[in-house]
Amino acid sequence: MHTLFFLLVISPVSRSEPLPSHVLPALFGLSQAEARVASAIAKGKTLEEISVEAGLSVNTIKSQLKAVFVKTGVSRQADLVALMTGTPVFRAV
Repeated sequence: MHTLFFLLVISPVSRSEPLPSHVLPALFGLSQAEARVASAIAKGKTLEEISVEAGLSVNTIKSQLKAVFVKTGVSRQADLVALMTGTPVFRAV
């Protein structure tokens, strides 16, 4: 008779901090401005907060965010945050 043994390994799948903005251009082909927007979104900042900090209009930040979506292959801010933090995305099917 054979005895079966199982080993269950539990490991965290997410980072507590988003990816640093300086690595995003290399990973996703983002410009520095797009990387700053992506990083700020991942840290929970609003478009208005990002625009004030950057000294740019909200429309400019929206345009940069749209480019981030295209280059990263996501279509929602929540998905971008998940991508940046390594958090799995669960969707109802």
